[in-house]
Amino acid sequence: MPRSPEPARLQLLDTALRLFAARGIGAVSMREIRLAAKQRNAGALQYHFGTKEGLLRALLERELPPLVARRRVLLAQAAVAPPDDLRAVAAIFVLPFAELASGDPHDKSVVMLLSDLHDDVSLSFSQIMDLVGDTAIDEAAALLRARLKDIPDVILSERISVAHSIFLHAAAIRARGGSREQQLDDEAFSRNLVDMFCGALAS
Repeated sequence: MPRSPEPARLQLLDTALRLFAARGIGAVSMREIRLAAKQRNAGALQYHFGTKEGLLRALLERELPPLVARRRVLLAQAAVAPPDDLRAVAAIFVLPFAELASGDPHDKSVVMLLSDLHDDVSLSFSQIMDLVGDTAIDEAAALLRARLKDIPDVILSERISVAHSIFLHAAAIRARGGSREQQLDDEAFSRNLVDMFCGALAS
């Protein structure tokens, strides 16, 4: 009976996540991933994923569903919150990343991967959106627009984009070990990140 290819595929995904998180997507070659995963077959990565983009897509397909599920729970909570409750909507953007940054080593690797993907200038915005798919961000942005009607849409869109980038990066820094003088515990870090996100949007 032939061996299942699934263990090798999982090993390659786990190794890719670890290396991408530690060094950045652009700095890691397919060969390095194969060797670190102890796969002797030179065509193993091509067999399972085709290209590096295929590998990254498979990794995101595996890792994003829990983040999106958490975001949808927060969306449901924000939808029934009072109309002036900006914090409940800000939590949709911030808490999933903050919670990953405070999680186990795997969770921390995921938030570092997402931060690096977001910062990868070799990929266009449409390429990144194609890779990550529907992450419920559009629904969260619609809730924000309903609560911040006085801010022109073009300005609010820019604030959301910049704030999303900043706070994803902040979560990745914490996941890597934080600053030398890190004083906030995980819960305080999450609360503070939500507060700062609110301030960035409503200033």
